Amino acid sequence: MSSTAEAPAFSLTRQPLEVRRRRVRVARIERITPAYRRVEFAGDDLAGFDSPGADDHVRIFFPPPGEPLPPAPDDGLPAGLASREYTPVEWDGAGRLTVDFVLHGEGVATDWAASAGVGDEVFLGGPRGSLVMTGSPAWWLLAGDLSALPAIRRHLRAVPPGTPVDVVLLSDDPADEQEASSPGDLGLAWVHPAAGAPVGDVTPLLEALAGLPRRDGDGFAFVAAEQTLVAPARELLAARGIDLQRAVVKGYWKRGEAEYHAPRPTA
Repeated sequence: MSSTAEAPAFSLTRQPLEVRRRRVRVARIERITPAYRRVEFAGDDLAGFDSPGADDHVRIFFPPPGEPLPPAPDDGLPAGLASREYTPVEWDGAGRLTVDFVLHGEGVATDWAASAGVGDEVFLGGPRGSLVMTGSPAWWLLAGDLSALPAIRRHLRAVPPGTPVDVVLLSDDPADEQEASSPGDLGLAWVHPAAGAPVGDVTPLLEALAGLPRRDGDGFAFVAAEQTLVAPARELLAARGIDLQRAVVKGYWKRGEAEYHAPRPTA
């Protein structure tokens, strides 16, 4: 008598996308919390844009401070534009792309988002590709800091009704806590660093992850925050029996390195 291995409840597949330069304008700005800005972009260049993956990244190219966005040559971008990567929090499929900005310290993106006004323009590039889920996990585990909140919000919208989803969110300031919702059976906890801890300290996030309930079945995990999170988070997930080949664990940023971005998967 032969036995057949049980098929996994879900799979993750990388889907390539067209990459081209898009010039967009600010259509709306919303102040969510003291350190969080929501910017809605619009423009004819968004025709054909797509973002099917919760963890997609677009690269935003900012004009020099106090200057308008210059014209672009036919074969690329103007020289000297600084850029950063962001996960769209929402794409409505009809010409409106929403991106959330975390304002922390000083930097190109922080300075731009803090002073941007309706009508200001930037260039967008990407996403290069999307990690798309097929099937339905038995449960979800989502964790991260404010930089991961857009991806977590997108995952939360995809959880089927009644499916357990445990969420842990880290913010340096309790004033930056936000509401979150999902069709799933949501358990949400916010955690904060101890007094005097460095910005982006992931210790409380890891401690909260270790204390989450263990669940049966084939579950999906997404964890993203400051880069020092990656190794210990992978160890925690592996100890829970989570298949790391079908989990996402990323350092979205790295303390002291403004140009850092998470390595892109090759498959």
